[in-house]
Amino acid sequence: MFRRILAPLAIASAVAFAAIAAPASTVVERIVAVVGEQPILQSEIEHRARPSRLRIRARAAEQKWPESEIKVQEGVMYKELLSNMVKERLVTMAADKLGVTVSGKEVEDHIKLKAADLKMQFNEVIQEANNMGLSEIDFREEVRRELLFNKMIETRVRARTRVTEDDITEYYRKIQMQERAQQQYRASIITLELPSGTEGEARRDFADALVKSLRAGADFADAAHKYSIDLSRDKGGDLGMRASGGFGKGIDEAILRLDVGQVSEPLIYGTKLMIVKVTFRPQSQIPPLSEVHDVVASKVREAEFQKQLNLWFDELKQGVYIDIRL
Repeated sequence: MFRRILAPLAIASAVAFAAIAAPASTVVERIVAVVGEQPILQSEIEHRARPSRLRIRARAAEQKWPESEIKVQEGVMYKELLSNMVKERLVTMAADKLGVTVSGKEVEDHIKLKAADLKMQFNEVIQEANNMGLSEIDFREEVRRELLFNKMIETRVRARTRVTEDDITEYYRKIQMQERAQQQYRASIITLELPSGTEGEARRDFADALVKSLRAGADFADAAHKYSIDLSRDKGGDLGMRASGGFGKGIDEAILRLDVGQVSEPLIYGTKLMIVKVTFRPQSQIPPLSEVHDVVASKVREAEFQKQLNLWFDELKQGVYIDIRL
């Protein structure tokens, strides 16, 4: 249940968290990172790691992990957490410059809405947070970080996330290519010599014109008989059934993009030009794009969002001293 409460807070691990000043004392504490002029202390990361450590220990008990595996899992967790805390400081600095803040009322309202969504009472949500090692203050701080992150996303990242129909089509094509790469297909080819110099330029022009005529309906087999230098010309260019691959990355990818009946552009194959027509593919298990458009569009938007988010974090690092010591 607690994971449902904090599910939207997972992204908050990459958001702002105000620096905690070291108390005046004679105790010298380890500094695990410095961002700008602000240190991140060992005690801070230990405090933040409590819920994750509880989850790791619970999983370890359930799956009977040896202590060595627990240490490995905790080590990975600490490194990821520190990386996120560094990002939090960067976002806090950016928010301060823009005057972006989150009020106590906003935090309170968000928790109330989350409780209503989960059909729980406000105090029950707080209690579940307590059960996972978070005090009410800690939990409210998690919520504050989430809300601050969302505000910064809206002002600095969301507007950059633009997805076109071409992007959606290209993503769908890549899914198709992954499926086709595991299948056999049938194709016909026309292979032309590609001389150097002006003669080569003329051959390219001829190949372009030939492709145009083939796409307009000219018979591929007749053209292969007439122009191809490959041994397959006696069969009208037919290569028979074959596995994907074998021509080289550029040509293989171009063939994977071809639907049945489509003719490729002239493709450079060593010192030759090759024109390919796919004549058979097994029936695809992937639904048509028209049926899965919204799902594909969502995946493309998410990928673009993550790309823009990473670029934004890179920008925030510019000119800021960062020293990670863990």
